[in-house]
Amino acid sequence: MTNPPNAWRQWQRQLVREHEQLSAYYGLELPTPLLVIGAAGGRAGSWRADPEPGVLEIAAWLIGRHSWDVVLEVLKHEMSHQYVAQAMGRGHEPPHGPAFQEACRRLGVHPIFRRAQSEIPRLLPGNCSPAPAALPVMAKIEKLLALAASANEHEAALAMAKAGDLMRRHNLERLAMAAGQNPAAAAYDYLVISTGRRRRPPHHAHLAAILQDFFYVKTISYPLYDPRHDQCHQVLELLGTRENLAVAEYVYRFLAGQLPRLWQRYQLAQGAPGRAKNSYYLGLLNGFREKLRQQEAAAGREQAQGAAADRRGSTTLAAVTCSSLVCANDRGLQEFLAARYPRLRKVRGKGTRLYAGTYQDGRAEGRKIVIHKGIMQHQGNRGKLLP
Repeated sequence: MTNPPNAWRQWQRQLVREHEQLSAYYGLELPTPLLVIGAAGGRAGSWRADPEPGVLEIAAWLIGRHSWDVVLEVLKHEMSHQYVAQAMGRGHEPPHGPAFQEACRRLGVHPIFRRAQSEIPRLLPGNCSPAPAALPVMAKIEKLLALAASANEHEAALAMAKAGDLMRRHNLERLAMAAGQNPAAAAYDYLVISTGRRRRPPHHAHLAAILQDFFYVKTISYPLYDPRHDQCHQVLELLGTRENLAVAEYVYRFLAGQLPRLWQRYQLAQGAPGRAKNSYYLGLLNGFREKLRQQEAAAGREQAQGAAADRRGSTTLAAVTCSSLVCANDRGLQEFLAARYPRLRKVRGKGTRLYAGTYQDGRAEGRKIVIHKGIMQHQGNRGKLLP
């Protein structure tokens, strides 16, 4: 690969910033080593203690071929070696032994990046596929969403509702089976989706909330460095099981594609001014959220039929969704999230001015949105999803 020398200098400056921020975030107080961009092929990263305060090298090919979240995993891997040598004073132990594993846990290194390896995991084939046990469920969801492309509005809505019900039952069964067992870290993963923008679009938080409230993933928004443009772009990170990540990513991309298409059609028909676009987007997303809530309430009514237990949730739209309950009670997911982000904080966004008429038109249209087409054929190793 070829990159201009000034790009390497930019990457080097960013790695220094990342090292300092990671050290502070995880409370490590590590001295900043000499950070070097490696020109030669071979290992993705390396650490050596001499000369002081140490040399940490990241390969240029790694930065050129992979997204920055992968670079950060390699950086944290090498920082774990630094932590063992400089903070724990156990540099004499095996390179990837117990002390190193302890350091990786302290730094929130993804489990697949905690071992010595000659290849970056995301280059390996088939690493984005859901767990084998989830494949039959994914195949059924695939068929239902194919039916949701039907021109018959009732048939399409019914197919989408059945797909949602299947996801709901799968996750409740998965949670029940996991009760009392040690959560397997390898069962959980993360996925980073970039907006390609320096500022987060106003509707992005609403889209993230839909994924978290109805599609069994946790969502986090933050700026992430883009080495190709030497600037930070806003990204959405999803955390969950691989099958839930696959569905949530597809829903995100489907809705992100639908919003501008529906707005363009509405603007052409109504002559709406461009400044009203955000109001229409928010209306679409809130209308779609209402549809999902109604589908969930209908599924709850059906499940409650014939039971003598409390039926309050069968007549009203519950404030807490099934997805929220599953994620809150999924110990493995909570531990995976806490390991990656031990100090999360919520930031409230600024209020957005709404054009009431445009918003209500979008809301009405949002209730008609049907998620359809496929999921699994869109799977594949795009350098985004960890194994």
